[in-house]
Amino acid sequence: MSDASRVLKRLDELYAISDSRVGYSPEEDAAHRLAAIWMIDAGLEVEVDAAGNTFGRRGDARTWVGSHLDTVPRGGRFDGALGVVAGIELADRFDGPFTVAAFRDEEREYSGSRACVAEGRLPEHYLELHVEQGPVLERAGEPLGIVTALVGHALGEATFDGHADHAGTTPMDHRDDALLKAAAFIQRVAQAPVPPAVATVGRVDVHPGTRNVVPGRVTVSVDARAATRPALDALVETIGFEPLTIIEPVAMRDPVLAALRDALPGAPELVSGAGHDAGILAAAGVAAGMLFVRSLNGGASHSPDELSTAEDVALGLDALVRALVRIEAT
Repeated sequence: MSDASRVLKRLDELYAISDSRVGYSPEEDAAHRLAAIWMIDAGLEVEVDAAGNTFGRRGDARTWVGSHLDTVPRGGRFDGALGVVAGIELADRFDGPFTVAAFRDEEREYSGSRACVAEGRLPEHYLELHVEQGPVLERAGEPLGIVTALVGHALGEATFDGHADHAGTTPMDHRDDALLKAAAFIQRVAQAPVPPAVATVGRVDVHPGTRNVVPGRVTVSVDARAATRPALDALVETIGFEPLTIIEPVAMRDPVLAALRDALPGAPELVSGAGHDAGILAAAGVAAGMLFVRSLNGGASHSPDELSTAEDVALGLDALVRALVRIEAT
């Protein structure tokens, strides 16, 4: 069995546990137990920390390779799990010291990687193989891409007040409809970003929320993302909302970024629109880098339609080995 075929087989085994391995659920627990067995079979020394992260170590490692094993509800096979399984696969292809890290609860709170930061238990270098979760590489006809940075997030809400009135007896020119005000705001959110920035309204709460009452209050969520803090601040100002949470943009760093560039000369470089454990570690001072594998089906992710080919996974594994060799030579 080829390395890529074994990776895909193991991804299927994880998916057979559940397509909804929510953080700290019995399903995520089972995924970590299975990964620990694979680590032991690969000759790695397994350790589980207080946060439930699973580590497979060889020697006095300065570099961690990994990702997460949890999923969103009804998620896909590749998101997160590819990075862990690929890391285990490196044990047969790289002779030096390294650690495979399988973090807990990335999708909701980055609980595992945040716990490592809180404890000050960090590597010098971190390398993560991940599916792109978007259509850029597929559109470009490129199997792999190098991540240069992770976007910043501004998360918040906007509330619009009107007056709740009878839907049948209140004339249109006498209404104060909060939902119409929210709809105009949602249009502004959609029109505000200057690419590659993005902004999304993903939740709308309408009160009183019944079909025969004019909406009296509407609250909408806002998720705005941009590659730099100035661009993020400008986007927030254009939309016109007060963020409740700001996650700073974070850059990938040498020597890991340089090693990826050496391993894949001429590969496209991307800014990740999603958050990752690599970003949590990078923000804490770890030299981190990420390599994206092309996502097919229009970049589908966080869904059962998530797909990458064995050929692209094989190329990712090869690049991962070359990069790890370069990192350890620094």
